Amino acid sequence: GRGDGDKSGGQGNSKFAQGGEVELRTAVYGKLADFSKGLVEAIGLPDPRLMEAMKREHSMRGDSKVTFSPGNYDTTTTPEAEWRVVTDEEEGKRVSEGKRRVRWIEDLLLDDLAQKAGLRKEEILALLLYTGPMFYKYNAVLRGFPAAAADGLAGNKYTTTLHLIVSAVIKLSRCMVLPKDRVVYRGLGGLELPE
Repeated sequence: GRGDGDKSGGQGNSKFAQGGEVELRTAVYGKLADFSKGLVEAIGLPDPRLMEAMKREHSMRGDSKVTFSPGNYDTTTTPEAEWRVVTDEEEGKRVSEGKRRVRWIEDLLLDDLAQKAGLRKEEILALLLYTGPMFYKYNAVLRGFPAAAADGLAGNKYTTTLHLIVSAVIKLSRCMVLPKDRVVYRGLGGLELPE
């Protein structure tokens, strides 16, 4: 039924689905009070040893060696493998096939926009991780959804990594301007809006 995340029986957004009928889940949203509490209230404070903390979050936690498939990448991976992808140039090149292209951190550090924004190496690594399959895990931390992904976190909140992503986005937003006539759309693939 509606509102419980079950199959919608072809209702809702199915008219926008490619290929006909699809199984839809109902989107789950937090309350405004959740947003107002902020990131620290939700996941805690970051570790000041940024690089060490990110490595631990991806390589030494309960979910680090557990495989997951994010859905929009034709891949099965682990947080530990994704850490290697962004910290080992050869591993990044190896997985750069099909639609996935992993840029090397040293090249990104020289990028004009990264320099203008004043991005730290750790912030760029966090963004690289977020733009790959790890988005699935990070979103599960913040949304608690989908349930299988949230359960698969094994208590890992990726606290330092998420703080670095937010920091990088804020820095980039200060030196990037969208044209006034630009319309930005956000898709809800496979989701219908709640009542």
